[in-house]
Amino acid sequence: MVVSDNGDGEDWACTLHAMWTSVAMIGVRDELAELVLPPLLAQPGVAGVWGLRHADGGVVIAYRWAGLDLEGERRGVAERIAADKSTEIAADADLRALGVTRVLKAHLEVGGEPSGTFMLLIDDTADAGVLAGRLAQVVDVTREALRRLAAGRLEQQQHIRDALLAEASLQMDAVLDTTQTMNRIPRMAVPAIAEGCLVYVYDGGKPVLRSSVHVDRRRLSAMLADPATVDRLATIALEAASGVPDFDGTVMNPQVLRARGRVIGVLIFLFDREPERIPPVAFLRDIASRAALAIDNSTLYEQRRDEIMTLQRHLLPSRLPSVEGLSIAASYAVGDQHLEVGGDFYDVVVRDDGTVAALIGDVCGRGVDAAALTGMARHTLAALVDERLPASRAMSRLNARLRLDGSWRFVTAGVAMLRPAGENFDVQWLSAGHPAPILLRRDAPPRRGRGGGVPLGILPEPRFGRSRVRLAPGDTLVIFTDGLTESRDPQGRMFEDGALTETLDQLRDAPVETLVNELSRAAAAYGDARADDIAVLAIRVELP
Repeated sequence: MVVSDNGDGEDWACTLHAMWTSVAMIGVRDELAELVLPPLLAQPGVAGVWGLRHADGGVVIAYRWAGLDLEGERRGVAERIAADKSTEIAADADLRALGVTRVLKAHLEVGGEPSGTFMLLIDDTADAGVLAGRLAQVVDVTREALRRLAAGRLEQQQHIRDALLAEASLQMDAVLDTTQTMNRIPRMAVPAIAEGCLVYVYDGGKPVLRSSVHVDRRRLSAMLADPATVDRLATIALEAASGVPDFDGTVMNPQVLRARGRVIGVLIFLFDREPERIPPVAFLRDIASRAALAIDNSTLYEQRRDEIMTLQRHLLPSRLPSVEGLSIAASYAVGDQHLEVGGDFYDVVVRDDGTVAALIGDVCGRGVDAAALTGMARHTLAALVDERLPASRAMSRLNARLRLDGSWRFVTAGVAMLRPAGENFDVQWLSAGHPAPILLRRDAPPRRGRGGGVPLGILPEPRFGRSRVRLAPGDTLVIFTDGLTESRDPQGRMFEDGALTETLDQLRDAPVETLVNELSRAAAAYGDARADDIAVLAIRVELP
């Protein structure tokens, strides 16, 4: 822009250069007034500089000034001047009394930002042409500063949204339980994304509210207690998938939960904030997409887990026998890492001579082949022991069968033969590479038995480990698979070394049903992720 000059053009050029240099350092809009108003006030003939910031509709939302203050009735004067379309107008009587004869104006527009009006209050000594040019240059500086501020805010908001998306994904994917997942989703969204969040899942074609969170619990409770509001929300959730908007986007925003080509529900965001603070629809859609995938993953996981549990139950005895003088209980916990049927098994056989045979074993690997071998191993051992074969003969026969089939899989197995001896029971333990049992005395610390031997299916002639113990009334024999003892904490320490003895001490007097279940839970909770199944069988000699 070329303008006339009154001799101080060089000084103004330096001032203008300093303003342009400072543009990059402006952090907030309010700092702009300190940057651009004082240099204008320093120009010859300028008595005051006023700046107005306008919201939609022209409403003034901020007043800034240098020189003549912009307080009280002068604000009304400034608003009237701003409403005038002219770029130069004569001063009114009040301003003339202050030595102001004319007012130069320039309007500022920046897309997406509040508009503004600059006013130079000048006297008769001012060169209006020069000042008008310099005012236009200041408007250019201000426009660029606002553009940079807007771009910086957008970039910062995008960084925040990216961080929220990343954290949301971590939070929603951290669990594979459907109920926990649905509870985490709205907690993740409130208050960072919205003031409230509702999770609806379609069940039989109808939306069912599964989870809800709001910054104001009382407001949420009142809302969900109002039948009309509940019906309205359900209608929105039902119609959301049709894509027909029937809501105020500044109050709520429903996003369809769609995963793997299926619509599984709707996420409704509730807002109680300024419109400019409402996240973009694309961001809300992205949140909903990740939430839908997390819900679908947890649902598929639970379905798969149920299938595995059903199959696993068919590989285990439907119930354990009742034996006079003994309390017997077992538990089985399915490993989570691969969600394939495991190879752990147990059984209890009561011979007609009163001998009780407790069997436990672990087939190498997982999957259908391992499951088939598990069923064969359990039934073979149980049938042979029931026919009064010694435990060593029974396991030798199973070893021969494994070798004959040519399977690469091996089987660790243990058999505890319990024979009544008055109030006590004599126990003979035979192990083929299986973890040693634990003897939980009524009045002594837990003690590990002896294992030993070589897993079945490896050698032509099996090798066994043997031991004998006597169970007195109140004593408990605990046999298990290695998934119990080898659960590891984040530092790699095994449950057997870190918490097994303490856990057994705490469960010493608990019923055997409680003992096996809590022992399995403790081992599972000890590890970061349970990779192996856990089978536990406990036999206690009852007190007289």
